[in-house]
Amino acid sequence: MHSNCDWQSLMLPNSCSTRAGWLLILGTLRTSHKRGETRLRWQCCQGIWHEQVLPVTRRGTLQEVVFLPKGASQLALLASSEGADYQFEITRLEWISSVESIWRRLRRIGPFYQRLNAQKRRRLGLRWHLWFTDLQQAYDLVGKIRDDKPLHAYEHWLANFDVLHHGERLAINRLLKRWGKLPDICLHLVGEGDEAAHKRTLASIKALCYPAAQITVLEQSSAASTAGRPSGEWQWAIPVGAQLSPAALVWLAHQLRLTPNAKWVYGDHDMLDGKGKRCSPNFKPDWNETLLYSQNYIGWCGLWREEGASQVPGDAGECHRWWLQLAGQCEAGHIVHIPALLMHLPMPVQQPNDYENMARRLTDVPAGVTVEPAPHGICRWRWPLPEQLPRVSVIIPTRNTLAHLRPCIESLIQHTHYPNLEIVVMDNQSDDADALAYLDHISTAYGVRVIRWDHPFNYSAINNAAVREATGELICLLNNDTEVLNPLWLDEMVSQLLRPGVGAVGARLFYTDGRIQHAGDAVGPGGCADHFHSGLSADEPGYQRRAVSAQELSAVTAACLLTHRQLYVNLGGLDEVNLPVAFNDVDYCLRVGEAGMRIVWTPFAELYHHESVSRGKDATPQQLARAQQELTYMKKRWAQRLKNDPAYNPNLSYDRPDFSLSHAPNVVLPWMN
Repeated sequence: MHSNCDWQSLMLPNSCSTRAGWLLILGTLRTSHKRGETRLRWQCCQGIWHEQVLPVTRRGTLQEVVFLPKGASQLALLASSEGADYQFEITRLEWISSVESIWRRLRRIGPFYQRLNAQKRRRLGLRWHLWFTDLQQAYDLVGKIRDDKPLHAYEHWLANFDVLHHGERLAINRLLKRWGKLPDICLHLVGEGDEAAHKRTLASIKALCYPAAQITVLEQSSAASTAGRPSGEWQWAIPVGAQLSPAALVWLAHQLRLTPNAKWVYGDHDMLDGKGKRCSPNFKPDWNETLLYSQNYIGWCGLWREEGASQVPGDAGECHRWWLQLAGQCEAGHIVHIPALLMHLPMPVQQPNDYENMARRLTDVPAGVTVEPAPHGICRWRWPLPEQLPRVSVIIPTRNTLAHLRPCIESLIQHTHYPNLEIVVMDNQSDDADALAYLDHISTAYGVRVIRWDHPFNYSAINNAAVREATGELICLLNNDTEVLNPLWLDEMVSQLLRPGVGAVGARLFYTDGRIQHAGDAVGPGGCADHFHSGLSADEPGYQRRAVSAQELSAVTAACLLTHRQLYVNLGGLDEVNLPVAFNDVDYCLRVGEAGMRIVWTPFAELYHHESVSRGKDATPQQLARAQQELTYMKKRWAQRLKNDPAYNPNLSYDRPDFSLSHAPNVVLPWMN
């Protein structure tokens, strides 16, 4: 409920409240935080209050056509149901004719019909005949997609996108018959549970949309071997009390038709509360070895192809250990993620502790590696450093701004444990006397290499020039507005970079007030690239504890980025032609990934970052035009990549990388093609 003071009264045009008709509302809404819903309310002649949600776009545009019944009065608008600070302005409020209302609704609906494929339209309920049979329903459905408010009501999302209707079951039956031979599945019921929990699990197995002849169910109270099972059969360990999605094995069969060489398949899952209500969805990234080291992000929702006797995990610790063991046996191309909810697990009494569950069972840790507990039940893997430490060249572009450069340099010199260090400061036309004096001082006192770059600002060109001068085997791109928090930050980043197949490493960066500024970059969500978990409190774990887990991502910011010098040179460095200022770090990371190398983000390398203080924000017309050119280039160069970030999930919002639920999941249902 919201108090009346939260509502802004609106005066009906011409002071008329007796007529029924269509009302056009135009306005703008700007908020600094999540705004919740924007609502319109009125009182009808019977004294009953009515409310309607008004969609507002990401840019804060309100442009709605609303039908008001005869006698409507006391019109009011609630800008934000979550009470966020906002600036709101109504620019137009007037009656329009029925013909104009039809025209405006058709103009809204048309582009969405063109943009969304047929399956997405069906999943949203946006049938073609609604144009003629129920234009208002089509308009309302499109409004839900248009609305930028985060979607957090999971029950609403499930009702729209995870209900298997009778017609879909018939379509699945036809599809399975058309496919012919289907994979054999062995379901192992493991762990303990009461009789009611046991019955619920068996009932969900019985309800599977899959031929019973292809399913074997084995019950066991602890871990057992798969010895004697047919080779090639798929195994799934299911804890008693868990329930399978009716289409879970259909998804598996479909995936194996797409990737017949897969040896390990896992899907998404959610939880069941004490009343059996589904909650807490875990929408997972594609295969992420580093994240699996940190936590058992796969959980119980994974199947593996039997190719010899193996142990079936009997509890959470054995489950995590088994996935780690399987990861060592499978190539990355043989591990496949299905972005669909395949399983519903009973909610644990307390937050899982992956370290306690797994560490005592972990016997095959690589040489030199130690595993330690970290906050929120995470496992911290300390990777070894070689006896002969590689030289790291830390490259810092700067221009004046001594107030930030000084703490950056002093923290590097005084608080960085890593000894084999070269600091290269690229001075881009500093003209402040104190800044110039400080540059001379650090050159003399600390041996910092100061190189003058007397050209217009081009972040990419500055760093590329510095790399040509650098002597280190490894390159650390570092902003001049950063400050070391953890003395072992560089030890951690170097140890991660020296792992096989790792091409770049990023750090956890904080705003001055201690909130997270950067926990890796999403590529695609947010329009092009944006930081994960920005604004989160330092002690919060984030979505599925990913703000505190080392993991592989699509990109990290060059405010603090470590990479191999030779790789940097081979890839041509940062793109100084097309991306002189923005997105050059994201573009570099994507090219690293394109070359077959991984990008790792670690929460155990920590620095402050006072964002873009040297250059400031884009403000002039020339700067804004350049920024738009860079964005256009990224969207063209990485058009396909921006549609799917493997470190995210297509069931989550691509309007913003905040792990909220998508209004239009980009998931193709195999039985609806």
